[in-house]
Amino acid sequence: MKTWRGAAAALAAVALLVLTGQRASAWQDERAQAADEKDAIAAATAEVEGLVDISSATSDADMKKLLAGATAGFRSELEGQADRLQQALADNAVRASGDVVSAGLVKLAGERATVIVAAAGSVQNKQTSAAEPRNYRLTVDLQKVKGDWLVSGLEFVA
Repeated sequence: MKTWRGAAAALAAVALLVLTGQRASAWQDERAQAADEKDAIAAATAEVEGLVDISSATSDADMKKLLAGATAGFRSELEGQADRLQQALADNAVRASGDVVSAGLVKLAGERATVIVAAAGSVQNKQTSAAEPRNYRLTVDLQKVKGDWLVSGLEFVA
């Protein structure tokens, strides 16, 4: 009888340890998921703010920030358009400013995420006498690269 009770107690202890280990693992997975959500939204927010805050006077620094937050593939696309964009900004004496108003995670699957971002700002150029308000909505695709969330694509949406 003592042997049976000892075996039952040992079995219960092992079951409790296994259950505790599973719960700890699930808790760590949930924390990692929440951190990825937060970090992906922060990366998308930073990239969109950099995009809507670009001006002719600061376009070199602005472009460097945008490139730093992009994956290799998207960085190549941006670099291919950078000269034209910077020339257009200079030719039109563009002064833009803006901030992200809201951002939310649409999808998170492993190392990829999609975030929708709403931003508001203003733009002034040679054709305007005063800054004109602008509202933007973008879908931002991100990829986790070496622990950092980088933008792999973005699209303005209506």
